[in-house]
Amino acid sequence: RGASESGGASAKPAKKKAAATPADKLVKRAETPRQAIDGASKTLDLVYWNVGGLRTALKKRSELLAEAAAHDPEVIAFAEHKLQAKDVETVETDLIKVFPNYRAIWACASERKGYSGVVLLLRRDIAGPIKPHSITNATVEVTSPEACRDTHALVSCHRGLGIPPIDSEYNLEGRVITLNFTQPNVYVVFSYVPNSGAELKRLNYRIDTWEKDCRDFLKALEKDKPVCYIGDLNVAHLDLDIWNAGAKHLEKSAGTTAAERAAFGDLLSCGFVDGFRHFHPNADGNFSYWSVRARNRPHNRGLRLDYTVVSQALTDPAAPAQLADAYLLNDLCAPHGDHCAVGMTLKY
Repeated sequence: RGASESGGASAKPAKKKAAATPADKLVKRAETPRQAIDGASKTLDLVYWNVGGLRTALKKRSELLAEAAAHDPEVIAFAEHKLQAKDVETVETDLIKVFPNYRAIWACASERKGYSGVVLLLRRDIAGPIKPHSITNATVEVTSPEACRDTHALVSCHRGLGIPPIDSEYNLEGRVITLNFTQPNVYVVFSYVPNSGAELKRLNYRIDTWEKDCRDFLKALEKDKPVCYIGDLNVAHLDLDIWNAGAKHLEKSAGTTAAERAAFGDLLSCGFVDGFRHFHPNADGNFSYWSVRARNRPHNRGLRLDYTVVSQALTDPAAPAQLADAYLLNDLCAPHGDHCAVGMTLKY
């Protein structure tokens, strides 16, 4: 899910010395104001949140899910839902009670229980009835209601990395759902990237297989039209994205190895842009993940692992569709930590 972090155990204070105050421990977060958007423009709002178990989120953090619903984006993605296909019907009933104006499209791990998975909630004005309902189909038949197509036109949806899905282990893990829009004319790829794991046991697979295949997939889509790539990418790219940059253990921790950080740089060098850094190139202290084990959330000791990446073409102010905003939703996070939500807005 996220990379491991060190909480940094504090030395025991000398006698008669006051303990450090919370302010002394806090990593300051630079201000990153939201971008003003012309009210005359059409917009597509996309939000992504690794909830670390959807059943638990519905049971213990339903008020935070309700806050996500109040943002009213056209699409909300929940990652690491940890459900299997047999669980979906029951959980979807509870989920739609919180998001009554949405329809759900699921991708689930098919072989491993309590693992991975992505679900998209699509607002009903951009998604008509979904068929087939089976979550084993690679292609999902869904289109926008005819009355709404001047504003939003969704024409297809695909599960898995690759269209058709590539024959690889990661496509048994429910990690990717791609939406194909013609209004705006973009692909939107929602992804939950494989973690390199404890002792970096999956690092080589991550770099040599997933990263290569993912870049190829995004570049192939881009030959047709611009691409938005959103998700928990399980990498902290820049030193600005790491609360304790330079710490010796980072090279041995998933998400902060040189290989993973370089692989994200390779993606950007293919003509893609980190949306958040496009608007806030020097903002420090802005993270999307905080270790629960190290209790790092109250002190803002985190990593930025969740991204909104777009084709370079979407940053052109003269383009038909443009990246209008990319942001972190810091309030959409459990008090003890883990991931917060991230989002982006296109205007056209």
